[in-house]
Amino acid sequence: MSQRYFEDVNIDDELEPLERVPTTDMAIDFFGRDNPTNPAFADAEAGKRLGVGGALVPGLLKLAWITQYVSDWAGTGGMVRSVRAAYRRPDVADRPLVLAGRVVEKRVEDGAHLVELEVVTLAEGQPSTRANVQVQLPSRS
Repeated sequence: MSQRYFEDVNIDDELEPLERVPTTDMAIDFFGRDNPTNPAFADAEAGKRLGVGGALVPGLLKLAWITQYVSDWAGTGGMVRSVRAAYRRPDVADRPLVLAGRVVEKRVEDGAHLVELEVVTLAEGQPSTRANVQVQLPSRS
């Protein structure tokens, strides 16, 4: 992982897409197999019976992936300051998700070099989660 600097980032820069495949075990184990909130989070067969096609991928797992994706993009000297996410539709385990993003704003505020990103998870090309992420990057100066 290389360090990203504020001066090297431009509005409309795109983050390199990253494909992740949430397996059924990963999705179920994230909350635990005894999760009472929704049977589709704890059992792939329950998800099929409910008509979603399998185990649901927890939104918090996608949020963790988004945060890691942006943190890796920023580098070790960068810091994720905030994440706001909206879940647009459910995702089903064992189907690829692509994380993608772009820079929408950059500014210096109280001495901090801030970059605003829009990040999405894409399932079959359609956004399932949208996030606005603020990152603080080091400056070369």
